[in-house]
Formats: sequence, structure tokens, C-alpha cells
Amino acid sequence: MQTLLFQLQGELWKLFARKRTYMGFVAFTLLQVALYFVIHLMGGEQKLRQSITMHGQMFENYFSALTLGHIITGLSVFLLGALYLSLVSGDIVAKESEDGHMRLLLVRPISRLRLLALKFAACTAYAFVLIQFAAYSALLLGAIIRGWGGGLFAFAPEFGITSFFDSSEGLHRYVIGAAFLALGMTTVSSIGFFFSCMKIKPAAATIAALSYVLIDLILRQSNFMEHYDQFLVTRHMAAWGRVFMDDIPWAVLVRSYTVLIAVNLSLFVLGAAVFESRDLKS
Repeated sequence: MQTLLFQLQGELWKLFARKRTYMGFVAFTLLQVALYFVIHLMGGEQKLRQSITMHGQMFENYFSALTLGHIITGLSVFLLGALYLSLVSGDIVAKESEDGHMRLLLVRPISRLRLLALKFAACTAYAFVLIQFAAYSALLLGAIIRGWGGGLFAFAPEFGITSFFDSSEGLHRYVIGAAFLALGMTTVSSIGFFFSCMKIKPAAATIAALSYVLIDLILRQSNFMEHYDQFLVTRHMAAWGRVFMDDIPWAVLVRSYTVLIAVNLSLFVLGAAVFESRDLKS
């Protein structure tokens, strides 16, 4: 076990030693600042005021760091997160195979399955860290702008959610929502990892993973698969928004995240099977 943890530490060290790994963190920071100015300058505050006051609530109480963090996270995480998770996960196996590092690694007494498991764990850890950073940096930005205090106004038309929480309950829901969001986004890194195990260029693996996620998202939003949307991974990834219902539907959340975990494990097994069949010596 100690050896496994040491090897995982090495994979994480190697992953975070690459400059491109930090592109997602920088991009999220810049986008969040830009979104705040868009909200502030383009009439977003006025629309938010109308949404809050029409439900009989005080705008000053709910135009808070929690509300801003929730809005900015919802607007930025999915598409930008999909891009940078695909970039990192699509690179993690394919790049080392292309450079010949994989043959050097396999000279040591370690199985291909163990090596892939370590890289898959590193991808999953990166996905969780990146999305948690996005969620809490948005909250920090909101705190800098509005100061701490105030409740949470959660608005999600897709699920018919218009909820108001006080500061303590709002923070509790925000933390739970951020954790579920990060867990759901690990599926994107699993898709990228699967394509990275194939005999293709790192850029091709990244593009294939991002294309799959975008096609899935377009099908869900176009309602072409309205009666079959349970087969779309983005439908289950979006389930994190249900955390902000007045009564959290835990059974629905468990079902969606069970599906996502099953998809992640299936993609790892399929990726490992593809990689095991490859000839890395020639």
C-alpha cells in the first residue's frame, strides 16, 4: 500500500509539474472576473433584483457572496471544465506513449494495469481539485466584491428550482453542491483517459473527448432525446443542481451518481483493455 501511494504521489507530481496543468486554474480565474463585470455592467444585477424581489425577498439579503459564487460557478464550470479536463486527461497516456516514456516506464517491474490505474487516479484527483478550485474561487471573488454574509438565492429553471437559504444553510448547500459537481465532472476526465489509451495523438484524444461531451450536451439541450435522456452523461452530471432544492432528493442523486461512477469504471476497464492490446515495443 505504501508503494502504491508513493507511485501515485509520483504521478501527481509529474502531472502538476506540467505548465498546461495550470491553464485551467488561470482560465477559471480570468473568466470569473470577466463574468462579474458582465453581471455588473450589462444589467445582470437588475435582473437578479427582479428575480429576488418578485418572490417577496429582500435583494440586499440575497445579493451575496454565496449567490454570486453559485451563479458564476454554474455559468463557467461545465464548458470550461470540460475543455481543460479533456486537455489533461487526453494527454496523460497518449503523450507518454508518443514520446516513448511509456516503454521506459514498463521496463520496471510494474504491470500495465497498475500503471493505468495510477494515471486514472491522478486524472480523477486533478478533476476534483480543479472543480473545487473553480467553486471556491468564485465564492472568494463574491466575498471580495460583496463581503461575507447574506443568504443564498439558487435559481435553476431546468429543475424548476427557485430557493432561498439563510447564510449557514446556504453555505452548507454550497459545499455539498461543489462536492457533487466535482464528482460529476470526473466523468469528463474518464472519457479523456479512455481516448488517451488508444493509439492516437494526444491532441486527437483531447478533441475526441471534448467532442463527445459537447455532442452529449447538445442532444440534451435540443430535446431530441427527451424520452431517452437517461442515456446522456451530461444529464446525470447536471444532477448536482438538485442539491439546491428545498428538500434534497437523495434517491435521485444516488441514482445519477451511481450511473456516473459505473461509467467511470467502465471507461477505465475499456481503456485498460485497449492499452493492453497495444504493441509499445515497435
